[in-house]
Amino acid sequence: MRRLWEIVITSKGADRFYSFPFLAAFRLATPIYQYFSRRHLHRRRERQSREWQAKMVSVGGITVGGAGKTPIVAYLADRFISEGKKVAIVHSGYGRKRTGDHVIAYGKAGEYSIADIGDEAAMLARMIPQAAFAVGKDKKSMAARVDRECRPDVIIIDDGFQRLDMEKDIDIVVLGANSMQPHSDRHFVRLWRLFPRGVLREPPEAINRADAVFVTGVEPESVDSNPARWFSETAADIPVVHWQSELAGAEGEEGEVSLDKLRGMKPYLFAGIGSYSRLVRMVEKAGIQVSGDYSFGDHFDYDKLDIDMLRRMAAARQADCYLTTAKDMVKLSSDVFDKPLYSFRLTVRPLESDRLQEIITKGLS
Repeated sequence: MRRLWEIVITSKGADRFYSFPFLAAFRLATPIYQYFSRRHLHRRRERQSREWQAKMVSVGGITVGGAGKTPIVAYLADRFISEGKKVAIVHSGYGRKRTGDHVIAYGKAGEYSIADIGDEAAMLARMIPQAAFAVGKDKKSMAARVDRECRPDVIIIDDGFQRLDMEKDIDIVVLGANSMQPHSDRHFVRLWRLFPRGVLREPPEAINRADAVFVTGVEPESVDSNPARWFSETAADIPVVHWQSELAGAEGEEGEVSLDKLRGMKPYLFAGIGSYSRLVRMVEKAGIQVSGDYSFGDHFDYDKLDIDMLRRMAAARQADCYLTTAKDMVKLSSDVFDKPLYSFRLTVRPLESDRLQEIITKGLS
């Protein structure tokens, strides 16, 4: 269903004509969805409390779809750990096959399967093995549990901006510089409407709850051309930090692989992420010429038919390897592919590091 919504909401030209019935339905559904959403947020606000001793940092969003929250969570966790702090990450485990709550001690997350904790939590566990994790549907109760059982200095809650029942020390909103790949300024304005007619979970003025806005996927020369400009009048006093994303290499069965090696190959690119268009742009910027590519829906769960389809498409394009993301790699085995399988290593860095330090110092003091 989510994949259908993404296709319809980003349609243009002739495709938009065929998507019209769905767009009309989304328009009619928007007031109903937003009414119940506001009631839900209001009830949460009335139950706001603090049931933990650790400092609480929330990395959330105001839009539906991939904005780049997970790399930010990883960056902050790694930064706090390098400063000698104990870090716990609270995650819903979205897309996992088995329910149940898990509080995972430091260094033990790798012992849990994707079915138990979900693909994003599993990816974070690989990236930050020193962190503790709390995976469960109710993030507030999971934050309290991991605080009692692991005694962290900092708790980072993934996708917590709408958790108004949780008192936070730093509340961050992450925006993608090209959310849902707008084709023009007119298309951008159309996308930035309330869900399900557009990509906004809440009205733009909700961003005033944030302590900081992080804009991801920004190049240094285009800092002034990003979604933050659409909120400049609404949230003029909120500090903005722009983040540059880049590919730092790849990994395969043989270990680390340089981008130079990939530039000399003809990989077939595929991924099941919410920011696929951003990935394609990073691949192009890295100088990697893909033989073809295919986008699956976010949190996609691959089966044999999907692998067979990829093998046929790669063969038709005469690809000599496959290329995907770390988020997808945790769900795949290279044994089922007929060519080498590589996954990207993605790094992010703040373009205003002093401003980021001020936000952290103020929030955690």
